[in-house]
Amino acid sequence: MSWTSGQTITAEIYSAQLDRVSVALYQKQAALANRKGVVFHQDNARPHTAKVARETLARLQWDILHHPPYSPDLAPSDYYLFLALNNHMRNRQFRNREVLENELIQFFSYQTQDFYKNGIYQLVSRWEKVILAEGDYFSE
Repeated sequence: MSWTSGQTITAEIYSAQLDRVSVALYQKQAALANRKGVVFHQDNARPHTAKVARETLARLQWDILHHPPYSPDLAPSDYYLFLALNNHMRNRQFRNREVLENELIQFFSYQTQDFYKNGIYQLVSRWEKVILAEGDYFSE
């Protein structure tokens, strides 16, 4: 099962995406040889917490870093990746969807490994703030 543009992400589609990620990670296993396994962070959106998704994650045997309720966004895609993308795209206009999609592909493909690593490393300090707040909501 795969996702198409405009389609709602269901638990089944999400589970299929997790399986595809697992295959891609397995294919890159040599690069991950010094890792102890997958630590997977997800929020608590319905497709992520549905039974079929939980069963898929259990089958994959990934360690899950759950998203605490009432905390600032902890998804690196939101606080880091999309912020950089927003800065890159600011005040730009595109003739059509194809031109926009090409620009997105270029943006993501030109980022260095360190770019992505920095976004993940920032997650540690963000989680420390959540822990210090003892799960209470706070704003940055």
